[in-house]
Amino acid sequence: MKIVFWGSSDFSIPALELLHQTHKVSAIVTNPDSLCGRGMKELKPTCVKVFGEKHNIKVLTPCNLNDRNFQNELFNIEADIYVVVSYGMIIPENIIYHPKFHTINLHASLLPKYRGPSPIQYALLNGEKITGNTVQFITKELDKGDIILQEEIEIETNETYIELSEKLAKKGALLVLKAIELIETGKVERKKQDETLASYTKIITKEDGKVDFINMEGTEIFNKYRAFKYWPGIFSYYSNSRDITENKEKIYCIFTDIELLKKNGESGKIIMAGKEGLVVACKTDAIKINRIKPQGKKEMDYISFINGYRPVVGNYF
Repeated sequence: MKIVFWGSSDFSIPALELLHQTHKVSAIVTNPDSLCGRGMKELKPTCVKVFGEKHNIKVLTPCNLNDRNFQNELFNIEADIYVVVSYGMIIPENIIYHPKFHTINLHASLLPKYRGPSPIQYALLNGEKITGNTVQFITKELDKGDIILQEEIEIETNETYIELSEKLAKKGALLVLKAIELIETGKVERKKQDETLASYTKIITKEDGKVDFINMEGTEIFNKYRAFKYWPGIFSYYSNSRDITENKEKIYCIFTDIELLKKNGESGKIIMAGKEGLVVACKTDAIKINRIKPQGKKEMDYISFINGYRPVVGNYF
């Protein structure tokens, strides 16, 4: 099967590697290089582009998918099928239906649940025990295409986005390969999605990482940590006060390693601050802070934070 692969993130790599080993990946379409580094002056290619160049695969990096020159170059490849895995842009309808077998997509949820750009994060945010992968035929409507294959995958209790994403990507690569084999042999069966079960996700922003120890339950905060471990992280403010209404300087803090504890106390207040740990009570349960990064400082363990900022039992976070 002659394939054009569309992808831009680490999640794309296991599927691309497997297809490169088993089929003919004639070209890769990925996002343009992004600016990074000091002063945002360096150009950084996607990991998918790096893979393509390493293996001498033609790489296309269009800024506009409706560009005529790009489409002509793409169509001249005469691929049998387009395979999309975490590409990041909406593909025009005339491109979707151009190949003989059209375009398929790997989506990291059990569609129609968690359509959209952030299915892994939403599964963790909502404390799901089961998630999975779906391979679907793409349509012009977001994640509404007919299902080819699905596979359920268990979410471990303390699993974070990084771990779950890696697991889904590896298992999803095998599902994509199986779907292509079904399509190639004419054995594929298409299953319509049940629109009454549909739910949607949105793009995660930095502000989504804010947590509130006073008004949020411990499980909510811990699930946010699991979902946003990679980006944007979770953050709050240390008030260094026993009275939340006091007009004292508040320190912006990112929590880089936390645990959920079954402990009680007045929500928002520190209930433990010593060698045994730094623990903050929530609306229910509590959060143990193992590592933390105050604004303008390097990431540190809780002992270093205690020594430097002198939090005591009764102060607010």
